[in-house]
Amino acid sequence: MLSEDQAARLRPPSPGDAAQPVEVGDADRALLAALAVDGRAGHAELARATGWSESTVRRRAEALRGAGVLQYQVDIEPARLGFHAEARLWTSVRPSALQDVATAMAAHPEVSFVALTTGPTNLVAVVNCRDTEDLARYLTERVAPLDGIATMETAPVIRTVKRAGPPLRR
Repeated sequence: MLSEDQAARLRPPSPGDAAQPVEVGDADRALLAALAVDGRAGHAELARATGWSESTVRRRAEALRGAGVLQYQVDIEPARLGFHAEARLWTSVRPSALQDVATAMAAHPEVSFVALTTGPTNLVAVVNCRDTEDLARYLTERVAPLDGIATMETAPVIRTVKRAGPPLRR
């Protein structure tokens, strides 16, 4: 895991003034679509995709990033890092405890995603563990003691067909 200082250096700048909406035009859509296909695309390739100069691409990407419109994420297959037991946890949590349980789970290194939801469950989490024994330990020793959980359904991931979202469409 990264130290807090290392993580802080990787965080994007905080979004700009929310009162100033960012206008996203056709060339921006071309930029975002090219990045959706390959987030590592260089300024020259992005310039070809948008018809802009490399310096304009650089400035516009930074403006979109600074406004919180554009964010970069790295998606690594957990098994490549030695995590062979991936699961989704669908949890019903007492509403008064929902924020506390979500915050606690988000702090667990095994958890890569936590979201509040609606429907039969109100909290979903993605968990990555070394193996099934590690997953069982996580569920019984780390999740079970959290106050406010009424029910939980664990859905092990058998095979992932697609990880990243589709390229942006017009």
